Amino acid sequence: MKWLLDEMFPPAAAVELRRLGHDARSVAGSLLAGSDDEQLYELAADQGRVVVTENFADYASLVAQDLERGAARGIVTFVRKSDIPTGSSLWPTLARRLDAWAAENPQPLPGTHWR
Repeated sequence: MKWLLDEMFPPAAAVELRRLGHDARSVAGSLLAGSDDEQLYELAADQGRVVVTENFADYASLVAQDLERGAARGIVTFVRKSDIPTGSSLWPTLARRLDAWAAENPQPLPGTHWR
């Protein structure tokens, strides 16, 4: 699966996803850092990436706008960081959960999903 991890997640999670066989990019620590949500959503949709974020309000609104236009093409998976261990356990746990989600959803439909 192709992933785009939003800024609140450490780049190490993308590294671990790549180790697990995914195509993963991290916003944090990259040239994408500081980009607004709409830019990231459009980039991910254009590249066929699933956005991983905990920013429900903004991304749900972007998906809803797409649906209203009849052009739903973005895929967003919401993760609550509070459901994931903190510290050095965050990134491997996140990567394993996303890997499992990808196995369960090999061709996810555009829209919002929870993991």
